[in-house]
Amino acid sequence: MRKKDSKFTAFLDKKYIPLDNRIKLGIAALLLILPIVVFYFVFYQANQDTIAGLEKKSATLADDIRKLQQKERNKPQLVAEVAKIEEEFERAAQMLPKEQEIPSLLKDISALGQNAGLDFLSFVPRPETPRDYYNEIPVDITVRGPYHSVGYFFDQISKLDRIVSVSNITMGSPQKVTGEMLLDSQCQLMTYRFTNVKISEDKKKK
Repeated sequence: MRKKDSKFTAFLDKKYIPLDNRIKLGIAALLLILPIVVFYFVFYQANQDTIAGLEKKSATLADDIRKLQQKERNKPQLVAEVAKIEEEFERAAQMLPKEQEIPSLLKDISALGQNAGLDFLSFVPRPETPRDYYNEIPVDITVRGPYHSVGYFFDQISKLDRIVSVSNITMGSPQKVTGEMLLDSQCQLMTYRFTNVKISEDKKKK
């Protein structure tokens, strides 16, 4: 090692003007270290950055593969659940009348009331309210008749093939006619029309 240093020093003495030994040693050390520094930043560090990037991509791909494998394993269950939901949706849709069936349904409701022994004082359909996949159709009615006839009327409504709900029931103005107590009964019937249309969030807020 000393012979190599001597040759290197002699080279510096011949090639350059005579310098102080400490300066010569500093130059020699710099020339020895410089290739290592260049190698580190140009080759090693660049390769390390590339390797780190590849490792990150590899981890991302592995995670994506795991997710796809998990989805594939769950696919039969998801297909079965979707089929069940579609079946339930179709069953519910069949219980909601289409637009052309609404007048007929309202006539059926009126006939049920008359068959129960009730007199219709008013029968007022209200504007429809859009919901997801269906519209609500409220109908305000006022009937006169015995209490048990009103109960029978509501019972018959609950047995219809189509969905009809009853709410806001009030009874009053009792009158005794030919030995029978008659009441004026008010309520709101709610029937539903199937639309198969999902309304937007903006329309829901209005």
